[in-house]
Amino acid sequence: MSASRPGVSTRAVHSGNAIDHKMVTRPKSLPIYESSVFVYDSLEQVDDYLAGNPDNYMYTRLGNPNSAALEALIRDLEGGEAALFSASGMAAISAALLGRLSAGDHLVASRELYGTTQSLIEKELSRFGIGSTLVDIGDLAAVEAAITPATRLIYTETASNPLVRVSDVPALAKLDRARGVKLLVDNTFLSPALYQPLADGADLVLHSTTKYLNGHSDATGGILVGDAEWVAQARRFQTNAGGSASPFEAWLTFRGAKTLALRMRAHSANAQQLAEALQAHPRVAAVHYPGLPSHPDHELAQRLFAKGCSGMLAFTLHGGLTEVDQLIRRLKHTVFAPSLAGVASSITHPGKTSHRMLSHDVLSELAIYDGTIRVSVGIEDGDDIVADFVQALDSL
Repeated sequence: MSASRPGVSTRAVHSGNAIDHKMVTRPKSLPIYESSVFVYDSLEQVDDYLAGNPDNYMYTRLGNPNSAALEALIRDLEGGEAALFSASGMAAISAALLGRLSAGDHLVASRELYGTTQSLIEKELSRFGIGSTLVDIGDLAAVEAAITPATRLIYTETASNPLVRVSDVPALAKLDRARGVKLLVDNTFLSPALYQPLADGADLVLHSTTKYLNGHSDATGGILVGDAEWVAQARRFQTNAGGSASPFEAWLTFRGAKTLALRMRAHSANAQQLAEALQAHPRVAAVHYPGLPSHPDHELAQRLFAKGCSGMLAFTLHGGLTEVDQLIRRLKHTVFAPSLAGVASSITHPGKTSHRMLSHDVLSELAIYDGTIRVSVGIEDGDDIVADFVQALDSL
């Protein structure tokens, strides 16, 4: 072998690595930067990174071009100062809360938060000396009464899981400003295509990007958008705790979010059609969808969500668990899956999945019964979605 020609192992490691540095043209689609570490040519570049240059990277746990691209996109859609992408929705929530709160602090939260979020607050944050009070977030007097001198933030969801109760974000933001606390809003169920809480006074918005932002049930993640100081605190916690997401997950979510507005229009229209059909069926005891005049928050939803009420709804069967199980087996095109917001319609049973850790009494207080089913309405043809549910209900 020639002395000037490296060996096979050396060439296998190094050949082709500089291809992107020689390109005159740019790729139309963002590449996947599936690298755990980045190369520097000088100490000056290290100093540049540590000085905070957003276009410089060192280690993917600290930042990656794919995560940065997604953060820029969702920051723009929500209208926030800064954003942080995380490995999951719960990782984002953890970073938001533990990056901001310290021992002795207190938060007020909706009693209808996602079950795992409630568990995080009551079982994990409490171990670190962070207190909490869960309230009916629609009762502003109860929210204000729960605020103490130690309260640092109020936490709610734009629309709750599973009964899609709508939070009056403008009213909560006004209350927060008056009492000197911050407002954290989970906007997963609506997405920025339908509502932007920051514009109505929220301080920080979060999403499980696994849901509508990705939209295709093939990537897991979470994101925070809003107040730059709060995002920086969350980023510090995430850097130390290791909740960073992979470049591939960021890339998938970035790609999925490009069609968000189109998908949300279809989700919303189909959910409205299905809700109206379910409300008319004799097997159904109640339907929960803000687009229906019968929903307790219909007027508020019409005021806040001018472009649609999203694809999430719930309904309760007269026949309880027995009929729920029969319905699952008789649906032909709608799958039973304990997640939401994909392009394909799906159902789940909150009592057996997302809210399983809550007692029967608490579930009853929340109007979540054995016969309650949550539906994530997809983007299929609306008539086909309705026909699938009607044939399954008719056969019970």
